[in-house]
Amino acid sequence: MKAQKILGWGALGLGLATLATGGLGLYEQNLEQPAYTVVENDGAFELRDYASVLVAETAVIGERSLALNAGFKRLAGYIFGNGQEKIAMTAPVFSDGASGAWRTRFVMPPRYTAATLPDMPEGVTAAELPVRRMAVIRFTGLGNDERLAEHEARLRAWLAARGLDATGDAVFAFYNSPFVAAPFRRNEVMIPVG
Repeated sequence: MKAQKILGWGALGLGLATLATGGLGLYEQNLEQPAYTVVENDGAFELRDYASVLVAETAVIGERSLALNAGFKRLAGYIFGNGQEKIAMTAPVFSDGASGAWRTRFVMPPRYTAATLPDMPEGVTAAELPVRRMAVIRFTGLGNDERLAEHEARLRAWLAARGLDATGDAVFAFYNSPFVAAPFRRNEVMIPVG
């Protein structure tokens, strides 16, 4: 009987934790995201046309997940104010390799321009991403190196089958915080195409 109570409480705790992280995932899905138009939808694959967006970015040398974590903290400190104006969080967080480092980017809400952003700390800069067409594959779960490589390979095969040429390197997009359970996370691999 005691073991059944313990199992019952454990199942209840697991259920509540799952609901909580699922709820956090739903909240994060409602964060402002860059505007795009879907040109083609093929299951997990899409071709999207993105409008230009302003980003705050930083680059960190090191292994991808550690560099992403450090870059995220630096950018979060910036948008959460550090004694200045706070900027609303948006989704996704972009990450890509750049000149021997990993670059992390937060999309700025559309009400800002480079001139109206609060002063940026050392190591954080603003950049305008131009209008672009991106091939995208969406997946759930963990966005670790192995899964990102696997989905990048699938996306490149999808592009090759359509005769589309990549015009740049892969970009990884993460829509959820680490507090969201893996089954509720949304991740994407994006490749610019001509």
